[in-house]
Amino acid sequence: MGYNGEDEELSRLRAESARRKKELEELQREELRRIRELEQQKMHGTGSEYDPEMDSAFISEGPSQSEIQAAARREAQERRAAMERQAEQQRLAEQQRLAEQQQRVQQQAAAKEAAARRAAAERRAEMERQAELERQQRTRRRAYDPDQIVSDEDYEDSYEDDDEYEAPRRKSRPDNRKPQNKKKKKKKKKFRVLKTIIVILLVLLLAFGAAIWNITRKFDHIDTEVGKRPESMKHQTINILLIGEDAREGEESQRTDTMIILSINQKKNTVCMMSFMRDMYVDIPGYGGNRINAAYAFGGVDLLDQTIEENFGITIDANMKVNLEGFLESMAAIGSLDMDLTAEEAAYMNENPQMGSNTDITDEVWELSEGTNSLTPSQILGYSRMRYVGNSDWDRTERQRKVISGVINKVKHGHLISGYKVAGKAAPHIGTDMGTLGMSRMALGLLTGGEPESYQIPAENTYYADNINGMAVLVPDIEANKALIQQYISGEYEADTEE
Repeated sequence: MGYNGEDEELSRLRAESARRKKELEELQREELRRIRELEQQKMHGTGSEYDPEMDSAFISEGPSQSEIQAAARREAQERRAAMERQAEQQRLAEQQRLAEQQQRVQQQAAAKEAAARRAAAERRAEMERQAELERQQRTRRRAYDPDQIVSDEDYEDSYEDDDEYEAPRRKSRPDNRKPQNKKKKKKKKKFRVLKTIIVILLVLLLAFGAAIWNITRKFDHIDTEVGKRPESMKHQTINILLIGEDAREGEESQRTDTMIILSINQKKNTVCMMSFMRDMYVDIPGYGGNRINAAYAFGGVDLLDQTIEENFGITIDANMKVNLEGFLESMAAIGSLDMDLTAEEAAYMNENPQMGSNTDITDEVWELSEGTNSLTPSQILGYSRMRYVGNSDWDRTERQRKVISGVINKVKHGHLISGYKVAGKAAPHIGTDMGTLGMSRMALGLLTGGEPESYQIPAENTYYADNINGMAVLVPDIEANKALIQQYISGEYEADTEE
């Protein structure tokens, strides 16, 4: 506000100076005009219209023409000098006024700061006085705690071999103090047991937190808008977007063929996974209608998060992403998984072992068969990528959810230390925007939650196939799928509600 006032005053002074300068120039022009007029009259003064006797400029006793001009110039210079002096005085006065105003503002700010410091010191002193009073009160309560009074039996046990203290002891003990009863002893014993249990739980909790922190710092951290939200990973239900990039070794990520929401409801201890079909036609903010897997290619994780949130009304709390190479490295840390294969799936995988490589080149030979197979990391990758067996992308997304469930169960039901080591080895190959708190909530939710439920979006009977701008797409009923998603993550979904 002060700066605006100074600018207005300086502008006013400049305008006043310009006006006076203009007046001075006008006065000079008027003087020159008069001089030229007198010279013209002198040159043509012989006519009847001009009487040199009436012109004081040509009276022999008066001043000469040069003296008149010099006097006019001096007068103009004096006026100009006077105006400049006045402008300078006004400028100096304004500077002094502004300096005084600034000094007053600084003094007021210093006074406010000093008052704030005094108030803070007084508050600290008051808090210290209150704390000291509370300490004194606790000391007095402990000094007069009836539970500290020793019973007759305790006194006699303490001095049974020392007769000389018997009489003074009984004399000093108040008569109105009764021995402890058995209920008080049992209560104190229970309290000690409860306190021990609490201490053990705290130690375990601290150990769990330290282990999670050690794993979290090994992840490849990614910066996202979701990760910067203060409320992320603090809701009762947390939603984590799992992203699978299809980039091969040496390629930059372009599309996301795997988009799964891992939702953990910590109120009901339920876990569910929802696959978002790659060909689903949605509105991508800033780009219009397109397949949902194009959002990542257009704007990375942030645009994909925004697209899912705005289309389906779900809040994403965190992201985890992995490419083909990272998936292989992570599965190498986890080891083999048992999977049931159909005859068609086993035959296709045997014919296409290159699907288990991040370069699509391999010299492996697979001999898988119908039924339960213990799949290696490369075979798990091929199993997750398989699209042309069964019902196209529907069956592929279901296989991906089966793999994630298998990983969760292996870590969850295996040896705790072994699971910790597996997580530590897999972490460097996975990108995430979660911190230690978020990772702790996810780990705790997966450990305590039940078997993950598996769904896909769009759900059956909530979409139709179409061809838009040359693209084969699935056009979802947005409102129907939004309602189903809320049922899935709340744990309230029942199969017959979809009919």
